[in-house]
Amino acid sequence: YALRVEKKNANALLKKLFKRGLVDDGWKIVEDGDFIVIPLKKWVEGAFEFSFPRREGKIKPYEKIVALAREEGIKCDLPDYWEKIGKVILIRGFECDENELGEIGKIYAEVLHGKTVCIYEGIEGELRRQRVRVIFGGDTETVHVENGIKYKLDVSKLMFSSGNVNERISMGKIDAKDEIVVDMFAGIGYFTLPIAVYGNPKKVYACEKNPVAYYYLLENIRLNEINNVIPLFGDNRDVCPLGLADRVIMGYIKTWDFLPLGFKILKGEGVIHYHDTFREEEIPDIEEKLVDYAERIGYNIEVSSKRIVKSYAPRIWHLAFDILVKGKI
Repeated sequence: YALRVEKKNANALLKKLFKRGLVDDGWKIVEDGDFIVIPLKKWVEGAFEFSFPRREGKIKPYEKIVALAREEGIKCDLPDYWEKIGKVILIRGFECDENELGEIGKIYAEVLHGKTVCIYEGIEGELRRQRVRVIFGGDTETVHVENGIKYKLDVSKLMFSSGNVNERISMGKIDAKDEIVVDMFAGIGYFTLPIAVYGNPKKVYACEKNPVAYYYLLENIRLNEINNVIPLFGDNRDVCPLGLADRVIMGYIKTWDFLPLGFKILKGEGVIHYHDTFREEEIPDIEEKLVDYAERIGYNIEVSSKRIVKSYAPRIWHLAFDILVKGKI
């Protein structure tokens, strides 16, 4: 069985299919003009029969990692999941002899073509500093390229969530022609950069209070040769311009208390892209809660879409909402 998809949409679909374990990697993915034809393990809606060339002798990266580790006498169970951010590879903690960590890091770097390998140890503080332990290499600054956008960062100081990739790509698909956009939690430019590059806004005000993130925001504006972003350093409650935006981005978490400021940043009407985390039992009623909350502070809104971005913790989900603000009541 096969699915045919336009090349421009192929990466997003492949990610979903791999996550569901549907791609049959015993066969080669085939180009067909402006389309990609993907081999499937079973039928899904929209599938059709197709004759694929067989993929001969393909060894998965994890299989290579394990094989090389066994050759070196390393017997512990190695992580089969990693994040590659630019040339830096992050793996989760695992039980192994401390003396073997350097060799393990070298193997991951060799197979995955990285320069530095770190063990991820979590996020800390309001500014969400990422804690990592370097086991191979040393330089944790890198440039990650995604959807044609360059993101420069230091992964030992800042996070870059692979789970938000679809939201970053979606931000670049928004038609913001001639709009004024305010990104309340810009970070290194996670959402600022794609909308600035692809959305054709008049201006994007990018607010960030973490000095390290702000430094890389400036670097990324330069790297991507962007001239329509105005970076603002400081707490968004102090530096965000009020009453002028057509669109507001709230691409962070624990942002419920910032919603009143988001409304004030708009010029009466507009769109708010609101992110936050919610317990599983809260999700069915959250749209109604948003509408009621907006009414209590004097705004008429409509939740035009709701998406689950990723799992944040057990039974807690990161959600994104597109909120159409129709004006004051």
